[in-house]
Amino acid sequence: MNERLASTRAAGERQKAWFAEFRAGVLERGEPYVIADAVAPHEIFHAMDIPVVSVVWYAAVVAAKRLSSHYLDFLATLGYHDALPRYTSLPMAVTLEGDAARAPYGGLPKPMLVLDRLRGESSQRISEQWAAALGAPVFSLDVPAARSLPRDWHLRARSDWEALYEPARLDFQVEQIKTLIRLTETLSGREFDAVRFVAEMQRINEAGEIVADIRNLLARARPAPIPLTEQLGNVMAATWNRGSEWSVQHLRRYRDEVKALIDNGTAACPNERLRLLWLNNGLWFNTGFYRAFEEKYGAVFVWSMYSDFLSDGYRRDFDASDPQSALRALASRHIGMNEQLHLPPMMADWIIHQARDFGADGAVMLVPVGDRLSAYGTQLCAQALERAGIPVLQLHASMVDERLWDDAAMQARVADFIEQRLPNRN
Repeated sequence: MNERLASTRAAGERQKAWFAEFRAGVLERGEPYVIADAVAPHEIFHAMDIPVVSVVWYAAVVAAKRLSSHYLDFLATLGYHDALPRYTSLPMAVTLEGDAARAPYGGLPKPMLVLDRLRGESSQRISEQWAAALGAPVFSLDVPAARSLPRDWHLRARSDWEALYEPARLDFQVEQIKTLIRLTETLSGREFDAVRFVAEMQRINEAGEIVADIRNLLARARPAPIPLTEQLGNVMAATWNRGSEWSVQHLRRYRDEVKALIDNGTAACPNERLRLLWLNNGLWFNTGFYRAFEEKYGAVFVWSMYSDFLSDGYRRDFDASDPQSALRALASRHIGMNEQLHLPPMMADWIIHQARDFGADGAVMLVPVGDRLSAYGTQLCAQALERAGIPVLQLHASMVDERLWDDAAMQARVADFIEQRLPNRN
């Protein structure tokens, strides 16, 4: 099949066009923009027509352009230790080097604000030093710890989020977001548009509904109609553009295209015999790895956490007539994201649910070196999957640091896993 769906091409074109518009607005017209952690309320800035560049999105772009080795080696020459989280330190390295000719998109210009979310030992220091190098202020969102980690979060997050994420925690987060709004109004000279904000929150719910439809189509389809690379391109573009009318229309087109492929019996891998999950962050500098085991083993990666977190993790029922209800729903969306994606039992319970629906035979788990937050729950998650009858292979590497990746060796490990752990399924 054609690996580049029309919707996938459109997603790539949208990202390029967005960044061209962004640079024109920021550099040529002097408009404000924000650099923000991925797990942060971008929606506040969208409601004020202020573009947001996600730290991890830019890190993924650097990695995809095969520049991570250069920048991480550069950090070492400055005396930074090698255990820093790559996702957040890689974009800082681009700024510190200051070579616009080498940097993706010419590097990031001075932002109005750097928004950090405190979630690890190094994040605040990295954000502070990066903001200083950019000449920008930094705002840090703190997240109070959860008193419980319910297994069924993905069944409760849409409607029962007030109890799930605990009223006291939500109170604290809402007050921080209100402070962020006041700071943004002061820095930008713009007023927070509550009506636009509510509309964006409603569109995110609509997008989540469509992603859920797509997820269900893919879970039931035998064989898989598209490879994981197509899922990543389409869902991530909609996630970074969440709240926009484009994201909703794009996901509708993507859903229609997926359904048509299924109706036509199209297969990503015509000899599909094994279905695998990819666990944890994406391998952004080598997404071709996901397709390396199709020809010999008929092994297809059918799911990753990006496939449907926009539906399970973002949808929130709220009172659309009350902006405060929408603001509280926004707080609930981000307050538990790390626990849901990276901590047991929340991480494992969600993944086991996906594995059963997608008919997964096994899973390959990226255990990020240097990014402790993303690796906290991996061992316990792997054990939970094994107990559920889902064999797991752990690959210790990095989602953006190609220096730690030996492609031949990693392919050999997956091949051995398929031959030794999945013999009755191959």
